[in-house]
This record gives sequence, structure tokens and C-alpha cells, in this order.
Amino acid sequence: MSMKDKPEYLYHGSQYKLDLLIPQQAAGERDKDSMMAIYAAETMEEVIPFALPIRWYPDSPEGRRDFTCGDGKILLRYGSLDPQGIGYVYKVKADSFEKIDEWQWISRESCHPVEVMEIQVADYLDRVQFTEEAEKIRQQLYGF
Repeated sequence: MSMKDKPEYLYHGSQYKLDLLIPQQAAGERDKDSMMAIYAAETMEEVIPFALPIRWYPDSPEGRRDFTCGDGKILLRYGSLDPQGIGYVYKVKADSFEKIDEWQWISRESCHPVEVMEIQVADYLDRVQFTEEAEKIRQQLYGF
């Protein structure tokens, strides 16, 4: 990929509001999804699942969460998602990022976001499918 194909900006999703994005140890299923890096994508849409505050259940060290995403949809297998919750999408300069697969970019350097957008879970709930187990957790925690 030549430099001119590199977009000027990329997007990163997080459930936390940060002033500085710092490389974190990712816990993906494949090596390239488990690097110590900041992960980003070329569109805001692609990072929405990572911006949604999907939490461990129970929200303690022995809790767990499990979700997959693709085609803009999220399947929540286990964990909780507060329907009133908020998440954050960060717009970052692409300078320090390198492309590692068809949609993911990584940076091993910290970076300051150019823009931080707050998103409401309620606006994206139609994209989330809950397994029976995750649905029970939702009912127990949020009553619907």
C-alpha cells in the first residue's frame, strides 16, 4: 500500500473517555488481534461495536464477556450492555498506523485524538442481537 492510499484519519472505539490513546494488550482470537497496540479502522461504523460499553458479567474479576461483530451487527453471547449507556469513537491522525488486514490498522505509539464523539447505546441497540443467556442477564440487570 502506498502512502497516498493511506487515509488521513482513522477511527477507534472505546467504552472509556480518554484524552490520550495508549497501546493496550488486545485479547483477540488470532495473533494479529492480540497485539500491544491501538486498533483502528477506516470508518466510524466499523468501530461502533468496540465503543459500546459491553461489560463483563458479573462485573468483577471472575466475570466474562463474549461478543462477535461483523457487517455492522453485534452478537452478544455473554455480558451486559446498559441500554442507557454511552461509548466513545475517536478520530485519530493515521500517521503512526499501519494496516494489518482488510480492515484493521494498528499503532504502537500513543496518540491524541483529533475528535471524540460520544455515542448513545440506544441509537445502536437495533444492531445488537442477544443470545438467550445474554438476554437473561439483560432482563435481570435492566428489567426488559
